[in-house]
Amino acid sequence: MEQPPKIQINFLGPVRIRVDEQVCEANDKKAILLLFVLAVRGSTSRQQMASLLWPGTDSERSQGSLRLRIHKLNRICPGIIQSHLNAITLNPGIVHDLGFLTGEHEIPLAAALEAHRGNLIGSIEFPDNPQLNAIIAHYRQQIVNKAASLLYRHAKDCALAHDYRRAIEFLDQILLLSPHNEAACRHLMRVHVLSGCRAAAIETYEAFRKNMRESLGIEPDTKTKRLHMDILTLQHDADYQLSMQADLDSSVI
Repeated sequence: MEQPPKIQINFLGPVRIRVDEQVCEANDKKAILLLFVLAVRGSTSRQQMASLLWPGTDSERSQGSLRLRIHKLNRICPGIIQSHLNAITLNPGIVHDLGFLTGEHEIPLAAALEAHRGNLIGSIEFPDNPQLNAIIAHYRQQIVNKAASLLYRHAKDCALAHDYRRAIEFLDQILLLSPHNEAACRHLMRVHVLSGCRAAAIETYEAFRKNMRESLGIEPDTKTKRLHMDILTLQHDADYQLSMQADLDSSVI
C-alpha cells in the first residue's frame, strides 16, 4: 500500500511547505494566512474563515475567494486542506512548527532565541487590513511571551549553576524581545553583580533608563531604581551576593 506523502509546514521565518523532500511555493499572502489560522485554531467553518480573511466583503464574494485559495493550495500540495461538511481543516498528517501555540509543546529554544526577529509567517503584513494585522500581532505576542518565559527559566538555571555568562546571554535576548521589560532588566543587573561585575550592572541600568526616557518618556519604576541604588551603595560582600541570588524572581512576564 502506497504511503501518503509527508507534509511539513514551517511558519517561523519564511513559510515553507515540504511534500516529502520537495519544497512547494506558496506566495499568496491570504493563502499563507489561511494555512496559519488552520494550524493554530484547528477546524474552522467556511463562513468564519471567509469573514475573517475578507472582512467587510459580501458573503458570496468572500466564499468565492476562499474556494479559490483552497483550490490553489490543494493544487500546489494535494490534500493539504480537507473539507468536512461546512468546515475546513489541515490534513491531520501535517507536521508544523506551531504546536507550542496550541498548548501541545513548549516553544523550542532555537525559536525562542530567534523570536526577537518577529518573523512569524515571513513577517507578512496587510497594510490595508488592520484586522488581519491584529491577528498576526496577537500570535506574535504569544510567541514573545512564551519565549521570554523559557529564556528566563534557562537564565535562572544558569545563574544558580554559576554560569553567569550564559545567564547574561539569555537575559539579553529577553530584552531584545521586550526592551521595556523591567523585571528582565533587574534580573540582568543582579546576574552582573553575581558575576562580579558591578560596573556592568550599573551600565545596564543606565542604558535601560535612557531607552525608557527616549521611547516612552518615563523613568524606570521604583523597584528598578531601588536596585540600582543598592548596587551603587551596598557593600559587596557574601550577604550582598546571597541577597542578589535570592531575588531572582520566578517570572519576567
